[in-house]
Amino acid sequence: MKRRSIISINDLSNAEIEGLFRVVSDLQQARKSTRQLDLCRGDILATLFYESSTRTRLSFESAMLRLGGQVISAPNALTTSSAAKGETIRDTVRVVQHYADVIVMRHFLDGATRVATEMVKTPIINGGDGSHEHPTQTLCDLYTMQKEFGGLEGIRVALCGDLKYGRTVHSLAIGLARFGARIICVAPPGFEMPGYMVRRLERDYACKVETYDRLDAVTSMPAAPPSENGASEETSTLFGDIISTLDVVYLTRVQKERLAEHDRTPAVESSYAMSAALLRRAKREAVILHPLPRQDELSYAIDHDRRAAYFRQAGNGVWVRMALLALVLGRIELPAGERAAAEPEPRRAPRLSRRKALLCGNAKCVSQHAEVEAGKYWATENETRLSCYYCDQEVDLPQPSHPDESQRTLLES
Repeated sequence: MKRRSIISINDLSNAEIEGLFRVVSDLQQARKSTRQLDLCRGDILATLFYESSTRTRLSFESAMLRLGGQVISAPNALTTSSAAKGETIRDTVRVVQHYADVIVMRHFLDGATRVATEMVKTPIINGGDGSHEHPTQTLCDLYTMQKEFGGLEGIRVALCGDLKYGRTVHSLAIGLARFGARIICVAPPGFEMPGYMVRRLERDYACKVETYDRLDAVTSMPAAPPSENGASEETSTLFGDIISTLDVVYLTRVQKERLAEHDRTPAVESSYAMSAALLRRAKREAVILHPLPRQDELSYAIDHDRRAAYFRQAGNGVWVRMALLALVLGRIELPAGERAAAEPEPRRAPRLSRRKALLCGNAKCVSQHAEVEAGKYWATENETRLSCYYCDQEVDLPQPSHPDESQRTLLES
């Protein structure tokens, strides 16, 4: 993992993620015997944030300081850096690479951090790019669930809230699907998981996504198992609240800063808000998570319930980011078993030739706003659909003008 940029959760294999979690445990044990670890002494972290942040920026900075390194920071880069003078992402990171050994970057445009990786050799870690991805939050979330349950396979996780604009749940859904968790999407109308994400989960990870518009909706439940004498119990369909079937309820706020005026429906949180009354209908061993900050979707009344794990989740973020920084800087290595089992980096698909008709249609994609090479895509199944190289949203290929014309002719090797 040395000098590897981490832009998507898919930049890490399952084996690498599991190895990173072992490193987290090792760091926690080592920290018990010393107040500060010196693994990264002499290294400098730059946090370049074009959007506001509390947990991501401060946890990365805390992680680097606890590792013995140093931090330089541009917490309001949009207004206090040369971006206010019109400097592009490309030029900014080309300069900052000379000041730091690793850069954590947050930006309001989808795919902006991938642009940064094209410009420099210094490792770039995505601290959140628009509505696209937030891979280090996903590492924190997966680690928290694994610690709470002892594993991820088969657990039922409800992703609740703004699933359209919430970058956190986009990365997390992929991570959960890869580790065999079951995904339930609960979103008010207009805030559903994007179609390209659902197709991706079902196509690439064979993950069947359940969808509801309310957390207290009624759903069919598994029938009771046969009794001890082998006689079957009543086989008629049983019904119950979704909340009573869940292992994890993962709440997110409505991303009001990303909404168009016509999307700003008041009180949409009421359809999935977690209250003390609703929590009483959940499993005794269930876990409530939230990446924070919260709004009306998470009641303060449940903070002292043992199932409320969101502050434990926030604390785990420092340890996970300590492990990630130490690995990316090459100060430690993955455990031998995980190194041997690590999957090779996925082969990149052919690049699509530049054609105006095939430019990304996502208005928030960095390719619409920055000086990047437009028309770059990943090919998907049967090459009938393409995913934007920067923001992952899908675009249909135009139909060939002649029946025998292969769509491959559109692609460059």
